[in-house]
Amino acid sequence: MMQTPVIVTFANQKGGVGKTTLCVTFANYLLTKGVNVVVVDCDFQHSILKCRRSDIRKYGEQAMPYDVVEREATDRQEMIELIEKLHNDPSIEVAVIDSPGSLKAGGLVPLFVNSDIIVIPFHYDLVTVPSTASFLMFLDRLRHAVGDDMKAKLFIIPNLNDGRVGKRSELVIWDNTRETFSNYGYVTPKLPKRADMQRFSTVAALDML
Repeated sequence: MMQTPVIVTFANQKGGVGKTTLCVTFANYLLTKGVNVVVVDCDFQHSILKCRRSDIRKYGEQAMPYDVVEREATDRQEMIELIEKLHNDPSIEVAVIDSPGSLKAGGLVPLFVNSDIIVIPFHYDLVTVPSTASFLMFLDRLRHAVGDDMKAKLFIIPNLNDGRVGKRSELVIWDNTRETFSNYGYVTPKLPKRADMQRFSTVAALDML
């Protein structure tokens, strides 16, 4: 059984795969299920924090349904302290973390090691697939290095899928990619590219307005 809070980290070293959007969408979904959630924005661009500030200006502080906090993943000690703080807060059931799109940040190792679930969005193209494969191999090496200390389950999401794109030869490659990636974690069904998924909000009850 996972301890509370469950730490769910959205990660990939390749940018532009919809990582941040899925992170916020997942937090909003948890909220609709009555889960006490906090979002930690560790991405270098801090897009979630910027969105939250915009939401506060638009709807007011009282309308914010969960906390969004900012942390720098470049600092290993800061990340360790964050994990400890999360585990010492009984009010949090799930911590959703948006990690930076880079493996150079010094705090990523303790973050990944202490995550319960790592969600890895990607999309099928000839640049993103090799980069995601490299990221999966990094996580696999990390798991072997730390042993039982790393218990994270991996969910690999083919995101931003456009069924109109892809030659027959490429579709064969994508099928082989899915089979290969399944050796590292659970590969979910494809998520289609949708316009409304580009307009995320940190106010779950209002995000369709």
